[in-house]
Amino acid sequence: MGLGVLNLLCAPATQAQLQSGTAQAVTGQVSAVEGEFHMAKDYREYILKMVDKSYIVTTPIGQRIELKLTRETKVPARANPGDRIEAKITEKGQTLSVKLIGDSGETQ
Repeated sequence: MGLGVLNLLCAPATQAQLQSGTAQAVTGQVSAVEGEFHMAKDYREYILKMVDKSYIVTTPIGQRIELKLTRETKVPARANPGDRIEAKITEKGQTLSVKLIGDSGETQ
């Protein structure tokens, strides 16, 4: 998948907003989740832990954006394909936070 966060910079209006130095809000529907599994051991047993690395999001205007997730990205609840999200990203494309939103736009 050759999608990158820089795809977001293709739209001139978005690029102008991102250069203002503030975080940009992006909303859309998660179309794919990329990640990996890790084995972890709690005090009794081994568990399989899912670690999300990126979300592919389709915006309301049909633009597909890859949001790279890092340890610094705040993700209070894991998103799945079909979920609506709002993400805050920097002008350099770093994903600051991702949160689930309901159909009417409220945070879940």
